[in-house]
Amino acid sequence: MFRFQKLEVVHWDFWERFSLPLDADVITIVGPNGSGKTTLLDALRTLLCIDCSSGRDYKRYLRRNERPFAWLRAVVDNQRQDSGYRPFFPLLSETVTLACQIRKKGGDWQRQYVIAEGDTPIEALEEQGSWLGVRDYRQRLQNAGLTQAIRHVLALEQGDTDKLCEYSPRQLLELVFSVFGDQEVLENYQQAKNEQLEIARELEKLEEELTRLGARQREAEGNVNSFRQWKRFNDELLRLGSETLPRCQLADLRERIRTGEAQMRSRRQEVNERQRRHWQLLEESRQLNKVREEAAAAEKEARQAEQEAEKAFIDGRDKARDAEKVLEQKARLEELCRQQEAGVDLAALAAEQREKLGRRAENDRELEQVKKTARDLKAQLAALKAGEKPEPGFVREFRRALGEAGVRHNLLTEIVEVADPGWQAAVEGVLAPSAHIVLLERPGDRQKAWELGEKLRYKHFVVAERQALPQAAKGSLLEVVKFTADPPGWLAELLNRIQRVESVAEGSASGGDSWITRQGYHRERRGGRYIGVEGRYQFGEAARRSMLEESEQELGRLAEREQQLQADSAGLSRRLEEISALLSGMDAARQLAERGAEFARAEEQFAALSAQAQEAGVALAEAKGKAAQAVEARHQLEKKQSGNAGEIRVLERDLEKLSGEFRQLRRQQVERILQYREKRRPMPQRWYSREAMEELRLEYDSAEAVRREMKRLQDHLDEGEWVTDEQVVVILEKLKGDYAQMDEIIRARRIHHHRHLQATEEARESYINVLKATVRRYSRNVRDLGELAGIGVELEPPHLVNEDVALAQAGLQVSFNFDQKGLIGLNDGEASGGQQVMKSLILLIGLLMDEARSGGFVFIDEPFAHLDVFNIDKVGAFLEATRSQYVLTTPNTHNVNVFKTSDLTLVTQKIRRPEKWAPPVAFVRRERRAENAA
Repeated sequence: MFRFQKLEVVHWDFWERFSLPLDADVITIVGPNGSGKTTLLDALRTLLCIDCSSGRDYKRYLRRNERPFAWLRAVVDNQRQDSGYRPFFPLLSETVTLACQIRKKGGDWQRQYVIAEGDTPIEALEEQGSWLGVRDYRQRLQNAGLTQAIRHVLALEQGDTDKLCEYSPRQLLELVFSVFGDQEVLENYQQAKNEQLEIARELEKLEEELTRLGARQREAEGNVNSFRQWKRFNDELLRLGSETLPRCQLADLRERIRTGEAQMRSRRQEVNERQRRHWQLLEESRQLNKVREEAAAAEKEARQAEQEAEKAFIDGRDKARDAEKVLEQKARLEELCRQQEAGVDLAALAAEQREKLGRRAENDRELEQVKKTARDLKAQLAALKAGEKPEPGFVREFRRALGEAGVRHNLLTEIVEVADPGWQAAVEGVLAPSAHIVLLERPGDRQKAWELGEKLRYKHFVVAERQALPQAAKGSLLEVVKFTADPPGWLAELLNRIQRVESVAEGSASGGDSWITRQGYHRERRGGRYIGVEGRYQFGEAARRSMLEESEQELGRLAEREQQLQADSAGLSRRLEEISALLSGMDAARQLAERGAEFARAEEQFAALSAQAQEAGVALAEAKGKAAQAVEARHQLEKKQSGNAGEIRVLERDLEKLSGEFRQLRRQQVERILQYREKRRPMPQRWYSREAMEELRLEYDSAEAVRREMKRLQDHLDEGEWVTDEQVVVILEKLKGDYAQMDEIIRARRIHHHRHLQATEEARESYINVLKATVRRYSRNVRDLGELAGIGVELEPPHLVNEDVALAQAGLQVSFNFDQKGLIGLNDGEASGGQQVMKSLILLIGLLMDEARSGGFVFIDEPFAHLDVFNIDKVGAFLEATRSQYVLTTPNTHNVNVFKTSDLTLVTQKIRRPEKWAPPVAFVRRERRAENAA
């Protein structure tokens, strides 16, 4: 073990830089609390890669001085040991430099170490740059004698020097073995034994696997019989599936082909009948188109003649009206002259003026309302002509909400068409309560639509369930109603239950529960009542035409009212002008004189202009009559064409449906024929000959019967436990071979394991002697130290045998005899504080004594903390008598006897503010020769 000779510190805590000698056996560090005694010991610990005291670390001491680097350098001896080796071999110099450089890199502190020959200064070390990492440096120190156990001892906290005597015998023995390197050997032996135990457990698992393999072998022997029995049932099932079932399926296909041919003939006949009617209606529509085009051309000519006549009439009327106005002005001026000569009642004129102004204002308001209504009717008329139908406001609002929510729908009025106009009133009466029913295209939208109906208070049904139209009963109301989409099922059933009758007498005689006449008298289970609709219809093309006629009539009435209001307002305006003239005092006589020529000319022309206007009016009336006749003719043609178009649409839907069904039947028939040919192709002819098929039908009436027989056999196979693999015999042979092979492997591995276990036991048995020698050496060290201290020490050797439990429980019993007062144990509570320190020092230094490696050092923080003056002298004498190097700390309040054995005293001082650096550590060296001479 090496010893310290010198220490140099740079930027450690609050010390800037100083160098201290450490070439003494006992070194005492003295100073007040907080002056850096423990800081100096932590510098030595950091230099030796030992943890600092009290949970500190080296970074704490560097953060305080705000410098980017620090150095710790020590010079230690490298003298040849009794074994002949130097601690820091291959370095052969008498002294060696140990150094630690700490620098700040990347925001954190990092340390690196170096070991150099001789007393090498810091500057030379920095240029040399042969740095060691913490792990490599720690390994070099361990080779030099600084073992892990000694590192633990050197890291003892302040006041912990008496803790070794508190160890249990077992802990003390483990510490001894750790220091002398025996504990690692014992752990290696134990690890080897544990590995052998693991191998034994693996062998047990292999034997269990061998047992399971034998059980599998016996199970495989039973599987062979099961396989043979299964094969007999499976062969029969295979015959049914590969021969009998395909033949029965072929026979079933032949019967379905015959049935499909009959269905196709029936459906083709229906398609042909509707196709002939469709062609007939198309031809009628083409003729109607030609006639309607001729009627439209005649209407155009009539309207053009009407416009020319109207232009001539307006021109003549305006000229006659202008002449008439001039004459009226003359008459008004003459009347004004008479009134001015006779005198006027101004108050009466003012009252009349107010009354006429009020009437004209009322006329203007009514005229504006009439014009607005006329504009709305014209827009509605345009929509009706385009094929649209007006809807009530609450229906438009609800449909708009459904559209915004993405709910696709129709109104019932949009999918109903009355095929026979004669029954329009009856159909309207039955369907009137359902006119505003909303039909959803997607049933999944029902909840969303119902929620909107609740929110908007929609009082009519919202229907999600729609059904295909059933076959109409003969004479039912459903026969004259056509649907462009699927209606609610209940509605179609209602129309199908109502029978059509020509009169109430016919309905009463029929005895039916539900019937209706053309006029709309309806009988049901509750009785009879009139429900026919007269006037405005809601369903089909008739509804659109009735709305169109009604709108045109209303528009004509509004036009007449507009002309009446305009004429009335014009008369009121003229009278107001007269009143205004009288009230303003106009000179009527002068105006008559000035406009005499104009009035004379008007009197001459008025008669001729009036006659011309009358003639133009007669011509206009004739042109309007011809135009109205042309319009009516076109309307009649359009009505007939619309009826044909409705019937054509119904026929086209029926044709599309029937054609689709026919194509589906034909496609199915082709598929059946192809399937029949495909199934028959791989079969031999003897399978599908007529005789073979008849014989097969006697045994099985259908393919389903074959399937039932196969299911019976399959259920029998499924309910039983069968072996289906034909390789069971091969598997059995393989299991037998695997069993024999595994049995051989287990026997060989068992022999091999036994030999290894025996070798491990014998090796540890031999090493027990080494353990005993270690205990004897430590016992001798402790007894020698006890003699130096004047303390009797007795050790009871542990019971060391080659047995796990005995080795785990072995402990080193140590007893001490202070002042001939009898033996006391390690931690029995009978020793004083000073005796505890003495016991711990003996146990501690005994670990450091090594015949092969002399020397060594110990850091002890305040070992005299609990000692009186007498015990301080005894501890000092003991330290002086040993061969180790001690670095001790003590406060400056202790008795001076603590320095009695100290060869070198280091004095620490607190930092003096505002100074940045603390004073360097001072030292005092004892001169032994001078002291002896004195």
